[in-house]
Amino acid sequence: MSDPKITIIIPVYNTEALLARCLESVVAQSLRDIEIICVDDGSTDASGALLDEWARRDERIRVIHQANGRQGKARNAALNIAKGEYVGMIDSDDYIPEEYFERLYNAAREADADVAMCGIVKQKPIGERVVVAFERSEIATDATEKMRLCHCPPEFHPVNKLYRRAMIERLGMRFSEDVQYEDVMFVTRAIVESNKVVTVPGISYYYVLNPTSTVKSRQTAAKQRQKYEAHRAMVEYTAELGVDIAARHRTITVRYVSLWGITLWKIKERGERRTLRLFDVLPIWWWRRHE
Repeated sequence: MSDPKITIIIPVYNTEALLARCLESVVAQSLRDIEIICVDDGSTDASGALLDEWARRDERIRVIHQANGRQGKARNAALNIAKGEYVGMIDSDDYIPEEYFERLYNAAREADADVAMCGIVKQKPIGERVVVAFERSEIATDATEKMRLCHCPPEFHPVNKLYRRAMIERLGMRFSEDVQYEDVMFVTRAIVESNKVVTVPGISYYYVLNPTSTVKSRQTAAKQRQKYEAHRAMVEYTAELGVDIAARHRTITVRYVSLWGITLWKIKERGERRTLRLFDVLPIWWWRRHE
């Protein structure tokens, strides 16, 4: 039996209420030649049992149960056994339209691209917002142009993209584990080191802002630190390879404190210089960064 065209990876942690909608959108894909690897990342609700039930109903679904290790470890567990020509990823509280993977796969194959990418729509209970959209199909091979085309930075989403698995294995790419913002360097490397990127207009990934999600919830001091470290690694990596990213994205937030949605102060870093800004506007102190 030949390998599937696409492996779809779904990390799952306590998304019982939204999981069925996600899985329904995946098993209904117009491209049928797929394998679906769901990783139950130590869920404490009924998510694991629901995954097993879906696997009994659809032979394309494989389920891994593991102790909680965050999304990076869950995605890596699936990558380690993936067989698809291309790999796509979905968060278990999100969903996709029926022709989603067929459109991405056809675009990637026609362009012979390592990465195909479509738009993102973020949904909240009060409405939705288009974050990334493409009016036409474009192909980029230059690293700087690929990053610009993919809106990266600031959008480091791994989920609105299709990756050639041979590229992932050739580069030895895996997600950082035991941290959040594990996707920043994975996505950056995939874009920069791919042979080319192709955009796919007229289709979007639906990213649901679930307040109970550990990834999509409010900031904490630990999350701020992990975000800083991930973005600093990205800035240093792109600088080393001569990738030109906008100055505003080379300036990294180190730490901030807010109250009632108002930023009281923020520490920003650009190279070796750190600046304390009052209300994120007025610079009142600066110093050199020390490791």
